[in-house]
Amino acid sequence: MAKPLSSWVLFLIVGLGAGWFALREGTPTAVPARSPEDVFSADRALVYLEALATAPHPLGSPEHDRVRDYLVSQLAGFGVAPEIQRATGVTPRYEVAGTVENIVARLEGTSGARDAVALVAHYDSVAAGPGAGDDGAGVAALLETLRALRAGPGLANDILFVITDGEEDGLLGASAFVAENPAAQDVRVAVNFEARGNAGESQMFETSAGNGRLVEIFAQAAPHASGSSLTYEIYKHMPNDTDMTVFKKSGAAGLNFAFIGHWEAYHTPLDSPERLDRGSLQQHGENALGLARALGNTDLRELKDRDAVYFRVSGNFFAHYSSRFIWPLAILCGVVLFGVISYASGAWQTSLWSIFVSFFLHILILLVLLLIGVGFFLGVRWLHLHVLPEGGLDQNAFYVFALFALLLAVDALFYRLFRKSVAPPAFFLGGAALLFALVLVTSKWLAGGSYTLVWPLLAGLLATALAAFRPGHLSFLSAVILSVLSLPTLLLFLPLLEGFYTALGFSTIGAPLLSVTSGLLFLLLFPFLEMLLEAAGKSLSIVALAAALVLSIIAAKATRYSPAHPKPSLLCYALDADTGKALWTSSTNRLDSWTAEYLGSSPSRGKLPDFVPDWYPFDFLQHEAPAVALPPPLAELFGEHTDGATRTLLLHISTPRHARTLHVGFSETEVSGASVNGHDLGKPSEARWRQPGHWGFDYANPPAEGIAVEIRVPAAAPVKIVLVDRSSGLPTIPGASFPPRPHDAMPIHSGDQTMVRRSFVF
Repeated sequence: MAKPLSSWVLFLIVGLGAGWFALREGTPTAVPARSPEDVFSADRALVYLEALATAPHPLGSPEHDRVRDYLVSQLAGFGVAPEIQRATGVTPRYEVAGTVENIVARLEGTSGARDAVALVAHYDSVAAGPGAGDDGAGVAALLETLRALRAGPGLANDILFVITDGEEDGLLGASAFVAENPAAQDVRVAVNFEARGNAGESQMFETSAGNGRLVEIFAQAAPHASGSSLTYEIYKHMPNDTDMTVFKKSGAAGLNFAFIGHWEAYHTPLDSPERLDRGSLQQHGENALGLARALGNTDLRELKDRDAVYFRVSGNFFAHYSSRFIWPLAILCGVVLFGVISYASGAWQTSLWSIFVSFFLHILILLVLLLIGVGFFLGVRWLHLHVLPEGGLDQNAFYVFALFALLLAVDALFYRLFRKSVAPPAFFLGGAALLFALVLVTSKWLAGGSYTLVWPLLAGLLATALAAFRPGHLSFLSAVILSVLSLPTLLLFLPLLEGFYTALGFSTIGAPLLSVTSGLLFLLLFPFLEMLLEAAGKSLSIVALAAALVLSIIAAKATRYSPAHPKPSLLCYALDADTGKALWTSSTNRLDSWTAEYLGSSPSRGKLPDFVPDWYPFDFLQHEAPAVALPPPLAELFGEHTDGATRTLLLHISTPRHARTLHVGFSETEVSGASVNGHDLGKPSEARWRQPGHWGFDYANPPAEGIAVEIRVPAAAPVKIVLVDRSSGLPTIPGASFPPRPHDAMPIHSGDQTMVRRSFVF
């Protein structure tokens, strides 16, 4: 027997080492500009990015046109012939359309075939931020990839560089490219680059069906491959879309990449080149260049294979295997579980009844942890809305660590409460039975995420059979076995917790998800920690509770908006040209001194049904504003005809203010079909936010001459049309002077804007 202290020191060292490997940042070091010409250099790509993202450049803005011209000149300088595709893009799912200008260039391959790999990124930004991450980094990565490809050997397949427009307004450029550009017919696989933040790993978060071959190519081609099939499984059930959605719908295979670290910068002025993580840009580019070369020399008609399970373990190790092994592994878990239960009944006289009871105890524990996560977040949010200084909670690490400490205290307390009635082996095996049930559930309905439970469960069961729960001191050999078998849990669950925090943060969804995941981690580590828990006694719960309190106090003192962490909000001026009345509106949750300059000290809160759709998930602070003489949008009827019960109206709609976007809404009538500029807007019944009796669409970047709209409605009743045009910035109020935004506040998404509404009846 070795001294128990030395065994635990070994176990601690292995645990800390595994944690460090699991959580260390996977982004590569930025390659300098002096590197060889045929490799990707983030420093070289940064030159393009700094030219692209000097200011916000949303579709329809003068800055957008400058960026477009810059990209065309750069592509031409690389020896390809860029084409500007000017078109009306339509995305029926989002009820949006717009005038876009895609930029497309083809690097021809040596095979002579037209089959092509499309590298895709969008060059428009939102109005609130310069878009260095979203999606300037993607565009800069494509430019540097093209330069590196030109410096290296030729590829067999064509590479299409598709720099889309209008993505932020509803995937408009991608929709127009797929619908109208002849080059879209050549695309066999698309590789898209996105971002939702300004740091973090460039992860493959989405692929296409039958992705086994694509995953294998990616694993071999990318120097720092990152991503997981769990992320893809989750993403498939989310309402989010990117340009990849359009390409996949057209039948192309695909791989979709994004980095999402520091997502408080997303769609804000913080999304700037100087704040962008150079490692994220480097990894974006390495993915683009590696895949361009690999797919450029691959038979693009032989890309489909059975879906893969894949995940990054640590560093550059990217594990992947065929989904055909999912159910055999699940069955193996059941067989091993049954075997260990049989062993436990003989070795420790563990009864099936105690395991059965433990099964439901673990369900109770996880439910309690879930409620603690919800309650802790709601309590913290209430305090910062009503008592403590207002501040950003989403990426608040101190509150998350406080939550983890509180959860550890509760876990340890439950262990102390139940240990006298349920022996440790039974306590774990009941939890293992629950984990096995979850393995079956994930294998059926979340197949790509089954690996997160299968490998840790197998390791925990083996640890139970070989070394855990033995009486007396822990031997050195047992410590080695337990240390090694703890690795699957540590290497898979610690990145999982980090990933959930990075993606969801300390939020209504993030806090309870982190709580349940930490509970599963505690359960999976129980065979390795049981002796430590027993030795710690009540002190662990006390210390953990004290740590939770201290961390909460630190978080409360540190959480406040500042120039380093500005408060995001939208401020709008809304003028109803029908009534001549106007409103100041703000999306902020808590009135601050700057917003009060516009809305006064006691604004009301509610929806803006005349200006913002009812499905929009926010209420707005609002107060009366002086009415400014702004020209409203116009609708003119220039033709109509009736065919039985259907009336068709031909309308000319324009915005004399040359607003950036124009909303065309139809209330109190059922629209059976519509088109804009001759492009079908899809079936209103299939729109994402369908509301009976209400339908409409937004048009981004309307031309100066206006747009032509055709609608089909029931012939029996008049048609009411509501137009709202939206322009960036606020109007000048005669006789009034308002201060600019303070340094601790910033716009977000569409930015501060002016909205003018007018209705028509035909």
